[in-house]
Amino acid sequence: MKTEILSLMAALALAGCVTQIPPPSGPTPAEVRASGIARSEVHWGGQIVGVENREDRTLIEILSLPLGINGEPRTDQRPQGRFIVEKSGFLEPNEYAPGSLIEVRGQLDGFADGRVGDSSYRYPVVVSERLKLWATPRGDGVAGPSVWDRISIGVGSGGGSYGGIRIGF
Repeated sequence: MKTEILSLMAALALAGCVTQIPPPSGPTPAEVRASGIARSEVHWGGQIVGVENREDRTLIEILSLPLGINGEPRTDQRPQGRFIVEKSGFLEPNEYAPGSLIEVRGQLDGFADGRVGDSSYRYPVVVSERLKLWATPRGDGVAGPSVWDRISIGVGSGGGSYGGIRIGF
């Protein structure tokens, strides 16, 4: 009886590990910029470069990074261009601080001309439907670990009739 229960628990734990959301697909900000067509739904993310609050909306400049399976920006990957997120209302600049990692879902709505250093830059603009902050800076300009870096799941067995499942945070 104990063995069947442990086997069932192990199978459920492993099934939870296998079920994953597929990674986002579609054009990158650099590809949208090159095509000149900015009229689709996107799921992008990256590292916040700057935040500008206007009277009725907030603009966030983001250095685009590929997203992992869970939607978290991958800082170990090459940037994919830059884009601007437009969100109605006020967003606290200390919460949406430069260096923070962010995930964005929204609708592309044209382009905005700006500058990166001394160079002109044409940013794709995303009108945000959903924002998710993943990590905030540790004070040294490097984003800290996300909650996913601290979760582990293990399955094991001991000699005889001992076995167990461990879920750690």
